[in-house]
Amino acid sequence: MKFILVLVVCTAVYNDCDSGIKHKAAFDSWKTCILTGHQEAINLIKAQPAGYVDENGIYVKFYCDKLV
Repeated sequence: MKFILVLVVCTAVYNDCDSGIKHKAAFDSWKTCILTGHQEAINLIKAQPAGYVDENGIYVKFYCDKLV
């Protein structure tokens, strides 16, 4: 079974999220997908200016979907 990672960037200040960004790779296991999700979420936050993250309460949530 294959899985696709979807990352969703949100703001706690405005209580809003984007529609989601699909990761370019498909994963062979749930575990690999979830571990990549954690790392990609960290990378997305690190790539943003600290002031932007702090002022907007930026956070990232993610999920793995089965590919059919």
